[in-house]
Amino acid sequence: MPRAERRARLAPLRTRVHTFDVHRWVTSFLEQLAELTPTGPRSGPTASGGAARRALDLRLAETDSLILLLDYDGTLVPFTPTPELARPDAEVLELLRALAARPDTQVHVVSGRSADTLQEWLGDLPIWLHAEHGFLSRDPETRQWVPAAEPGGSWREPVLAMLREITQRTPGSLVEVKTAALAWHYRMADQETGARRANELRLHLNQLLSNQPVEILAGNRVIEIRPYGVHKGRIVPALSPERLAATTIVAIGDDRTDEDLFNVLPPDAISIRVGPGATRARFRLDGVATVRALLRSLLESGVAAMPGRR
Repeated sequence: MPRAERRARLAPLRTRVHTFDVHRWVTSFLEQLAELTPTGPRSGPTASGGAARRALDLRLAETDSLILLLDYDGTLVPFTPTPELARPDAEVLELLRALAARPDTQVHVVSGRSADTLQEWLGDLPIWLHAEHGFLSRDPETRQWVPAAEPGGSWREPVLAMLREITQRTPGSLVEVKTAALAWHYRMADQETGARRANELRLHLNQLLSNQPVEILAGNRVIEIRPYGVHKGRIVPALSPERLAATTIVAIGDDRTDEDLFNVLPPDAISIRVGPGATRARFRLDGVATVRALLRSLLESGVAAMPGRR
């Protein structure tokens, strides 16, 4: 092949090599990989809501108590363009209040949201509230928020600066500052731009935080940075063997953070994944409407679950 022709063919490649630094190379690779990766369920259960209902009936027929561990966004309420739009509607408030009044029933709502938000939206309900994936918890009797550890860390300011910088370059995105964690939301950003910037952000965060005691979570159009050891699994109540045998535990959630919860449940617990995706849960529901329908059905079994009336 003549030298001039060879140079002409190699010119585009030479330009690409000179203009792409390592971060752009990796980002490009991840974007192409995402296009080739199926977005539907990769593994896990395919059992329907009916199967979950039947399993619940069997457990409730054998036990006196019920513990509900419920995620908020994507489980009790639909996803919204911005976090503040996901306020609970009258139906879900009435449902949670009725479940809390069910005989021998304990209701927990565990969310990645801040304590202030959960207090404002759900604070009047006689239920357990767990904010920032379990970093802060509120007992329904004392109504006091108790942290799992001291907040803070040298990593927060550099990460916050990085999140604010990428927010300026990504219209429709926003930063959420929590007590223990930081989050970057890009639900309202252009889909292609948001995905590209999210990949870019994860790369830079992995470099910045490689020696820090934190972890980076990619959720539903959100990236969250939180301390290690803070996860939803820590809110599962510690029960004696006798109490565990007499209790039905139901956990329902829709994303990666809920897998931490499913992972520590006892074998007889009813774990339910909402929507698609690989999961450790035993059952799967389609969405918020089917979750609410399942929870409403528990109210019908409330009388049957009372001691001596099963």
